[in-house]
Amino acid sequence: MQETNEMYQSLYENETLREQLILVDRLGLPDAWICAGYIRSLIWGLTLTEEQDIDVVYYDATDTSEATEKQYKEQLKSWQPLPWSVKNQARMHLKNELPPYQSTCDAIAHFPETVTAIAAKLTDGQLQLYLPYGAADLQTRTIRPTPLFSKGLPRHTIFQKRVTGKGWDKRSDLRIVDRF
Repeated sequence: MQETNEMYQSLYENETLREQLILVDRLGLPDAWICAGYIRSLIWGLTLTEEQDIDVVYYDATDTSEATEKQYKEQLKSWQPLPWSVKNQARMHLKNELPPYQSTCDAIAHFPETVTAIAAKLTDGQLQLYLPYGAADLQTRTIRPTPLFSKGLPRHTIFQKRVTGKGWDKRSDLRIVDRF
């Protein structure tokens, strides 16, 4: 628990993240969060690469148009010229061939790895974190599949391809586990 508090405090004190969360909040998107690898990299203290995007997710079942997502992305870029990625989770279940997600948090819980299933947002000016699988894997740098991507299940190959594609299997500072 102490380590989770330290992780929260580290993110809370990160001025760059706070500025980005304020911009996302300014968009007024329903249930919007900054998530995934960007937040994981901040927690691990990694230098962010130019190829890394800032993943913004939200949930709006009334407008699932990709064009709308691109408008939000361009608005964010006009405020802060960074590699933003904006995705409405009300439609992403189609891409992932899963039943419809019920919320942004439901979608995040279906991300492939536990250390990617993390999100942050501001609620009334306060940092809020969503960690559906807890903070232990983030703290120990353990790459573990979420339940749908565990070994023995059809989606495990997606997890394996991500491990290889991101070069995680070549890094000595990471531990790879095949099961949730």
